[in-house]
Amino acid sequence: MVQRYSVSLDDELASWIETKADERGVSKAKIIRDSVETSKAAGLIREKDQFDTNNKSLIERLNSLEERVETLESKHDSERNKNQELTKVLEAFKKQLVGQPPTTQHGQEAVIRVFEELLKDGPLKSKELRHRIYPEFKDKFSNDRSMWQSTQRYFDDIEGIEKIEHGLWNADPTAIDRITQSQGRIEEFE
Repeated sequence: MVQRYSVSLDDELASWIETKADERGVSKAKIIRDSVETSKAAGLIREKDQFDTNNKSLIERLNSLEERVETLESKHDSERNKNQELTKVLEAFKKQLVGQPPTTQHGQEAVIRVFEELLKDGPLKSKELRHRIYPEFKDKFSNDRSMWQSTQRYFDDIEGIEKIEHGLWNADPTAIDRITQSQGRIEEFE
C-alpha cells in the first residue's frame, strides 16, 4: 500500500532534491524515498525513544547532535585515559619482577595475569583466579593447584597484589604508584 504525504521544504533542500533527481533521471519522490530509506538504514533516523525532532529547527538539531558527539568523545577520552593509566600500572608492575622470583618466564607471566585479572575484576578468590588463568598455562604446570602454589608464594614480595582475607585477593595499584615514585627518585640521584 502506498500513502501520500504533503511536505513543505525549504528552498535549499528542495533545490538539492531537484538536482539529484535530474542527475539520476528519476522523480523527486524517488530521491526523497531513497534518502529516507538510506537515513533509516544508516541509523540517522532515530526511533521514538530517541530525541524528538518535531518543531526543532535544523540549527537546534545540529546543536543537539554536536552535544551528543561531544559527550561521546568525552567518554572515549575518559576511557582512553583510563586504559593509559592501567597500561602504566601494568608496566610498573612488570618492571618490579625483573630479577625477582618467580624466575621462569611462565611463572612471571602467570603472576602478571593474576595482577591483570585482579585489576579488571578484583577482588577474586584463589579458586576463581586459578580457573581463569590455568588454561593459558596448562602446558607449563601439571594442574591449576600447582600453578597457583608456584606463583602465589611470591605475592608477599611483590607490590600490587594483596591478600584481603583467607583465599581472597585484590590488586593494589597505589602500591605500584609508590614503587614508580620511589624508582623515579632513585633515578634522579643516579
